[in-house]
Amino acid sequence: MKALKVFFLGVSFYLILFLGFAQAQQVEALSRSSSDTMQIGDQLLYELFITFPQGFAIEWPVWTDTIPGGMEILSSSAPETMPADKKGNMIMRQQLLLTTFDTGYINIPGINIRFTSANIADTFVAQSNPLLIRVFDVELDTASAFKPIKGIEKMPVTLAEVLPWVFGIFGLAALLFALVWLYMRHRNKPVSLQPILKPTVPPHQLALEQLEELRHEKLWQNGKVKAYYTRLSDIVRVYIETQFPVNAVEMTTYEIMQAVRFLGINAEALNKLSATLELADLVKFAKAQPTALENDLCLQHLIDFVKESYIVLPKNEAEEPTKEEVQ
Repeated sequence: MKALKVFFLGVSFYLILFLGFAQAQQVEALSRSSSDTMQIGDQLLYELFITFPQGFAIEWPVWTDTIPGGMEILSSSAPETMPADKKGNMIMRQQLLLTTFDTGYINIPGINIRFTSANIADTFVAQSNPLLIRVFDVELDTASAFKPIKGIEKMPVTLAEVLPWVFGIFGLAALLFALVWLYMRHRNKPVSLQPILKPTVPPHQLALEQLEELRHEKLWQNGKVKAYYTRLSDIVRVYIETQFPVNAVEMTTYEIMQAVRFLGINAEALNKLSATLELADLVKFAKAQPTALENDLCLQHLIDFVKESYIVLPKNEAEEPTKEEVQ
């Protein structure tokens, strides 16, 4: 009984191998090329196929930058599987675009494709047919004389080449126009002055306090010369407007001096005021750089002007000069 059992096991084993081998025979790999000859540097289409029954698993080759045989792979399609035919066979294929810069015969060997069956755990291999490609060199006519290098051929300008330049020029022009328009609008925009509030202390006292505060701030000593002279000018303009019937905040230096010369202020005080306002204009608009002595002297000039002018003519008693006084 033991010998009979061994016999049946052996028969079963060989039967399984035979069936697996029979199924393996149904798998066929095939390779082909678009031509068996090519010129150096040209491109060649290489196709790899495998035919197999349904239920088989295919392990497709993974390519690098070259194919066995040495030809370079320029591009490759994704492996695709065709639907099963009437016999239940399926086809899997892939196309490779190849090139080479070597001449002579190039042998592309058979490609091994591994596959397994759902019924058999073993792995089988199907090999495609090899291909022989002949690569020719570029033929040179050595008998004829060398020809000069051809000149640059001018191509007609297309609309697609012109449009980016047109849009770029119009865009740049629009940007420049917008910048100029914004600049002019900002330049011509009237300056809104803050309304001058009626002081709770006498104007001359407020001006003197502000001038002393400015002295202690040490603006010009810290490099803020323009801010220093702007404050000087603002303090004395507000003082003149609140003390006398002169709209000094909105006037130029020349207009202020023309207006205050009829108020009875002595000439020395007016000269100090004029010198300070003119120097302040030079610093604010011409970027002048006064000396340290001039910076201190301007502040003292304004202190002297306030002290010598406020007692001359109170604001509520001021009157417009008559024509005889102007003359």
